[in-house]
Amino acid sequence: MPKANSISHDDIRIATWLITESVEELITFTGFSAPLPKSESRQREQLATAALLQSEGLPASYSYDQEGRPIIPESNVFISITHTDGLVAIAYSANQPVGVDVEHLGRDFKRVSGKYLTECESLQSFQYSDEHFALTWCAKESIYKLPWPKSLVFSRDIEVIFDSETLKRGWLFAKVQNGTGWKTIKVFFTFINQYCLTWVGMNSILNGNAIR
Repeated sequence: MPKANSISHDDIRIATWLITESVEELITFTGFSAPLPKSESRQREQLATAALLQSEGLPASYSYDQEGRPIIPESNVFISITHTDGLVAIAYSANQPVGVDVEHLGRDFKRVSGKYLTECESLQSFQYSDEHFALTWCAKESIYKLPWPKSLVFSRDIEVIFDSETLKRGWLFAKVQNGTGWKTIKVFFTFINQYCLTWVGMNSILNGNAIR
């Protein structure tokens, strides 16, 4: 079974699953018996997520809280789940809320950049490559999935900062406006084949206390 990659970063674990199996193969592998979505692609995503959770020693079943964040019932583990064309990723931690996002690099993030770039980012975007646009989107998605006290607007409340030195090390800074001033947070990333993967933990806030 194609578990594509796994990363351990401090107290956060990230794992990915390349979806190549049929629905029937994934059901056989996972023993999954809960109701599935009508769409076959959604079925495969849900079953691959279950397979990935099992491969990490976690329960295959999960639900969502009132804010739409995934939770594992009767567990203290914080978890985030994401999927895109052909790939599922999870991030989890026993100690802090986490956010993860993955996107296929074939998606045209530049075309819709007006929906998610801040004014400052827009002014700098003439220098962006396709990877920069994808990374900006993914970083903002990961940050958005953390439990902030108010819902964030990508084009107003989250600003990604590109620096050549930090990018070489696989991370970047972002500023987040969460209602009590701007916070700086560290976002980590990697590129896996044709995918951009980002993750962040609530304890990565560099100024101010982590929000609980």
